[in-house]
Amino acid sequence: MIQLGVSLYPEQETAQQIRDYLKLAKQYGFKKVFTSLFSVEGSNEDIIKYFKDLCDVAHEFDMEVYGDCNARFFMQMGATPEDLSIFKEMGLDVLRLDLMFNDERDVAIVNNDQGLGVQLNASLIPAVKRVIESGGDKNRIIGSYNFYPLRNTGAGSEDVYEVNKFFKSEGMKTQIFISSNVEGAHGPWPISDGLPTIEEDRDLPIGLQLRHVYALGCQEVIIGNAFASKEELEELADTVNEIYVTAEDKPFYFPGLRNEIPIGDIERIPLTIEPAEDLSDTEKELLYDFKGHNVSEYTHIIIRSRWGRMDFRYAPIPQRPCDKKYFEDGDVVILNEKVGRYKGEVHIVRKPLINDGSMNYAGKIAKEEMFLLDYLKYRTNIGFIAKK
Repeated sequence: MIQLGVSLYPEQETAQQIRDYLKLAKQYGFKKVFTSLFSVEGSNEDIIKYFKDLCDVAHEFDMEVYGDCNARFFMQMGATPEDLSIFKEMGLDVLRLDLMFNDERDVAIVNNDQGLGVQLNASLIPAVKRVIESGGDKNRIIGSYNFYPLRNTGAGSEDVYEVNKFFKSEGMKTQIFISSNVEGAHGPWPISDGLPTIEEDRDLPIGLQLRHVYALGCQEVIIGNAFASKEELEELADTVNEIYVTAEDKPFYFPGLRNEIPIGDIERIPLTIEPAEDLSDTEKELLYDFKGHNVSEYTHIIIRSRWGRMDFRYAPIPQRPCDKKYFEDGDVVILNEKVGRYKGEVHIVRKPLINDGSMNYAGKIAKEEMFLLDYLKYRTNIGFIAKK
């Protein structure tokens, strides 16, 4: 299940602000805290106390702390690959190596006996491979993406997708950053223009950012800048609740189809729909309450969800008038009684289709979410949310 986290930069925040923010984040199910170790100035003793105070508060709220470290800070604090006790003294749970040493020291850090988890830069796959091939315990590695405060410098979706495929193939998780849209929300540097990993996410609503990185295969998601608003934290929690749902089993689901129909606790990509005004109660139930929507094998003309035809085979879905001559990319249609046994299927149109009267217009995928349709492959579970 996706785990959510926030970022804190205690050199810019008061102890009370930190406590209030973590208390609020905990209420919405957040489990992680990211912080930058090398952006704080002072003596080693000052720095240790700085982050110990942060970690103590985070642990009070049952959150793990991830500390971002570069080589200069590593040496400044007197740490060695064989002795990471300084980071344990700070109270960190996971150490992130912003840049690796690219030699045997990386292996020693990963295999440390202080119980620290280790994040390696997800974009440096050749270096990560070398660590694993040289004996680094991959069960202790999390791939961590960078965030990008400077506009137009962020990662592309395809790059993230390919990196995630590598980490998944090795049984490792990835952690990625999304961005608060609160004006003036800050990171470690004097720039306030969002703090995502993926450039195209920079200005998107935060819940849509989460759905995007979920579709790309990320398991841990951190808000890169601080402070996100209460409304944004709530939106993320609501989005998680839309991703993880329970699809009811039915006695008429015969064995040959049970591997195809979503049953039990499932994960899905929720899609916002701008609904037609004349939807019947049956059509609303089929779209919003039915949890068995998933993608059939071909998606070049339509994205087809079959299983509503089983659950709604006895429900009335009469033809509704529609003045569209063609259905267009992103239109959502429900097959009506004109097609007999296929009644109740839900299709998302990808190429223009003639309106022959067999499809009731149900609405349209929200314009800003159309890109999510590219991630809907065979057996991907999906859901529909009415646009507010």
